[in-house]
Formats: sequence, structure tokens, C-alpha cells
Amino acid sequence: MPVLSELVLSCTEGVERMETDICIIGTGPAGMMAACAAAAQTKTVSILESNTTAGRKLLLTGRGRCNLTHTGSPDEIIKAYKPFDRFVRHCIHEFSPRELMEFVHRRDVKTVVEPSGCVFPKSQRSGDIKRILVDELKKLNVKMLYGSKVQSVKKDADGFTIFSERHNISAKSLIIATGGVSWPQTGSTGDGYKFAQSFGHKIIKPKACLVPFVTAETFCSSLAGIGIQNVVISCKIANKKVSSTGPMIFTQNGIGGPSVLDMSRTVADILSGNLKISIDLLPDIKSEELDKKLADCFSRNPRQTVISAISQFLPKAVVHQICLENKLLEIQAGRINKQTRKTIVGKLKNFELSVISTGPIERATVTRGGVDTIQIDPKTMQSKLHDRLFFAGEVIDVDGPCGGYNLQFAFSSGFLAGKSAAQLLE
Repeated sequence: MPVLSELVLSCTEGVERMETDICIIGTGPAGMMAACAAAAQTKTVSILESNTTAGRKLLLTGRGRCNLTHTGSPDEIIKAYKPFDRFVRHCIHEFSPRELMEFVHRRDVKTVVEPSGCVFPKSQRSGDIKRILVDELKKLNVKMLYGSKVQSVKKDADGFTIFSERHNISAKSLIIATGGVSWPQTGSTGDGYKFAQSFGHKIIKPKACLVPFVTAETFCSSLAGIGIQNVVISCKIANKKVSSTGPMIFTQNGIGGPSVLDMSRTVADILSGNLKISIDLLPDIKSEELDKKLADCFSRNPRQTVISAISQFLPKAVVHQICLENKLLEIQAGRINKQTRKTIVGKLKNFELSVISTGPIERATVTRGGVDTIQIDPKTMQSKLHDRLFFAGEVIDVDGPCGGYNLQFAFSSGFLAGKSAAQLLE
């Protein structure tokens, strides 16, 4: 009975046969940066991409603005990746946020740093980052093979053979940079896991990471689209308090926004059943100070409704929900006694929700899970099972918080994989 590779060859008569030093699967940020790093060392490089264009997921990052990295020293950045910090250490030092920004600055794309530390192109267009990457690949004579979905890969005595719908490529080294399974409409469909498994690599089960929460409370749908600029979300996990800070937005079935996405990363591996979370809707005001502010506001505007009085602090619809729960809809501020006022303060500082699940993995910003890091050399991104086989980006079981960390890992791991693959061939 013919083996799989023979069946593939017999079914692909007429496809173009090529040879290259390094073949990369995937034209996301990791794949394109890997190609740049490898081709800069005068190696022939080919990239296979199932889509008709490069960087489709890159274009969606940061809501189209491309939060490409975060400010801070390499050690500060690395710490944010826990529990994956030891694995990412070397690649972040090899290609740090500063070096990434220098890379884009040298190609005439200016960047801006927001107060949160997030770094964006000044144009606020992710297309500018894609453009300079594609332009760089053209300058380095990298072959970009679009519309060529990889069907299988195999190890040869001299390297690898990659079978796609339109090409059979013989390569001395192979870099798998296919992404995870989030946002599958961009082409991230988990093919890289299949290729890795064919080489004996263990795959950590993919889970949704950096994803909105679904809550038991149905009133969230009536608040859908309403955001709060800064909140602190906290919960207890194994009797330990964990928290996240940042903007939040109500959705049709729960809550989302950066603070929620970061919290989802913390609970991704343990969420089952109801998880009680507490939201401080006004974290910049201490309870005692808020009580005084409300007392002053109520005394100055005794005929004003409680809703109108509190709406100076929060969106009116959110205040309406709090007053509805506490039967204060039509109550005038002047009729609120001290105890009721403290109850209101408690609700504003401890707004409780029950999380019953995360959103589906298809809606997740990134995937947790993928190729097990235990079987990858963090100093080269090379497989510990096969020489000249490398991995880069989201296909690896690494994820970071919101704020540019996941793109930074994609660029850093891609750079290290491409550089290492080229040096191995010298």
C-alpha cells in the first residue's frame, strides 16, 4: 500500500516544484518577520500562504490600529508573559520592543505611545505595518506564494518536502508560523497543530484566551455597547485574589474590553460553572471619598433624582441598572439617608456579576495552547525532536496580556526562528 507522501505526489501532477533554503508556512507577523531575518542572511526563502494576501489577522489587531508592542525594558515585558516568561526570555532579548520600533521607524512609519504603554503606528492603521513587512520581503527577494494551502509536510534525508495545492517545495529548513485557531476567518484554522503532530510534537489543547465573558445576568444585553473607561475586576481563585485593570464594555451576553480580556487569560484554565467577579466601577475614588462626594451632591441637589446625581460619575444607563436593582429609580437625592448612600457606594465599588463561560474560541483575540514549549528550544525556536524544524508565533503554547504583548512575541519568536534557521545552514 503506498505511503501518504506517495499518494500526495500522485495526486499533484502538474504542480510547480521548487527548491529553497528555508520554507515558511504562514504570512502572519511571525512568518513575515522570520522571512525577513532569514533572507537578510542571503538565504533563499519561500513563504506559503493559503490566503490571497499576507497578514489578514495582522490587519485586525488593535481594532485595525495594530498595537504592535508595549513600552518597558525587556525584563519588564518578559514578566508580563507569566507563566510563559522563562520560555520567551531569550527571544524578547534577541528582538526587543525597542528593536521592533527601530525596525518600523527605519521604514518611515512613526509610532505613538499611549498613557497605558501601548505602542501604535502614528497613522493608527495596521495596514502600514503590513505594508513595510511586505515591502521588505520584496526587497529581500522572498518568494511569496499566495493561495497555496499546505496539505502535508514530511521529513526527508536532506530536509523537508512541503506539499500544497499548487506547489511542492523541497526545503533545507522549515518554519511553521500558522497561528492558532482564533479568528479562523483570517486563515488561522489550526493546520500548524496537524503538521507539528505529524513530527511527533505534543499539542496543548487550544482554549479561548483574551476573550469576552458570558454572564448569568441578562441585563447586560440592555447595556450592550456602553463602555466604562477604567475599572478593576477581581475574583478569588484557589483563595487567592486576582485582578485586572482597564476599560470595560457591556456586550449582548456579558462583558468585554481590555480589563475583561486580561482577566480571561488568568481564568482560562480553571473556568467551570459560575465564577463570581467583583467590578470596582470607580477605582480612582476611594469609598470614603465617594461617600462624601455623593453626600455633597445629594445635599446640593435634593430634588434631583438619584440617577441624575450619580450619572456625573458613570454612564446613565449603568446607573439606571444599579438604581433599578436597589429600587431607587424615582427617588429624589434629598430623601437618601446615610445607610442607603453607603449601599449605593458599595454597589459602585463592588458591582458583582456571575461569569458562566468565556466567549467561543473563534472570537478570542489569541489562542492559549498549541505546540508544547517543552519540545522547543527557547534559544533558537528549533524543535527538540527534529533538526531544522522551527516554530514561531501563536502556533506555540504562549500567550501574553492585552497591550501589544502577543504581537511582540510573534515578531520576536519569528525573528529568532528565521535567524536561527539561516545560521544553521551556514
